[in-house]
Amino acid sequence: MSTPKQKAPTPAKTVLTIVVGFLLVYLITKWKWSLSVAFFVGLAGVLSDFISKQIDFIWMKLALVLSYIVPNIVLSLIFYLFLFPIALLNKLFGKKDPMYLKNRTPSLFKSNNTIFDKAYFEKHW
Repeated sequence: MSTPKQKAPTPAKTVLTIVVGFLLVYLITKWKWSLSVAFFVGLAGVLSDFISKQIDFIWMKLALVLSYIVPNIVLSLIFYLFLFPIALLNKLFGKKDPMYLKNRTPSLFKSNNTIFDKAYFEKHW
C-alpha cells in the first residue's frame, strides 16, 4: 500500500487567501489597516518569490499553533455550555438510577413476555 503524496506548498495560493481574507475584513468592518495589510501582502507576494515563501511558512506555522489551541477551547465551551448543564438537569430531575447500578432487586434480568408472530421474523431489516 502506497502512502498518498503530500502536495507541495503553494505560496501564491496562501498569499491570495490572506489578501482575500483581509479584503473581506475591510468590506465588513471598514478598517483601513486591513486594506493596507492586504495591499502590502499581495504586493510582496507578487514581487518576490522569497517573501511569498516566507509568508507561506509563517502562515502555516500560525495555523499549526492555532490547531493546538482552538480545539481545546471549542471542546471546553461545548462541555461547559451544553453537556454540563444537561447532565446537571438530568441529575436533578431525571431518574435516580438510570443505568440500574444499584442492586435493588435480586436479579438484573428483566423478563420480556412478548408474543411474536411469523411476519416479525420474515423481514429482519
